[in-house]
Amino acid sequence: MGSDIFDSIGIGTDLIVIILAIIIIVQFILIFTIISKCNKLTERLNKFTTGSDSRNLEQVLAQRFSEMRQIVKNEKQQNADIKTVNDKFLTTFCKIGLVKYDAFKEMSGKLSFSLALLTENHDGIILTSMHSREGCFTYCKEISNEESYYILSEEETLALNVATGKDGAKEAARERENQRPDIGY
Repeated sequence: MGSDIFDSIGIGTDLIVIILAIIIIVQFILIFTIISKCNKLTERLNKFTTGSDSRNLEQVLAQRFSEMRQIVKNEKQQNADIKTVNDKFLTTFCKIGLVKYDAFKEMSGKLSFSLALLTENHDGIILTSMHSREGCFTYCKEISNEESYYILSEEETLALNVATGKDGAKEAARERENQRPDIGY
């Protein structure tokens, strides 16, 4: 009965047997390929799970997770420390401007100076020391947001500009420092 159907189509039983044999051979090839790949994976897994110091994979993973937790804990502590340092940095003097000059014509040697000490927010103080033959006079002026409640001298303004990094301020301070005093002969 089965051959009657194939005979009516024009396909012989010999051809069907050959096609089925080819399909079986292809399936055997695929099965051997899959078995070979499975063996290679098993071999790699055995190498991975068997360490030279005979620790198993579970111990290695547990140790790595413990190390990762410690790293995360250390990172949180470091971030807190960095925040503390940054908060302190805002209130420390980190911008400095110094101008040396001769306050009085009869003095030479550039013993007088104006020193600006500012925080990151441009708050701080300007110390001015003026040397004369009679003595030394020192003044301190408070600076808030690059402004002073007191009138600033030319040297104090220049020291403030050097500390805040204004264009040309450092060059002007160097030029003023390198000027020779007027000596009348």
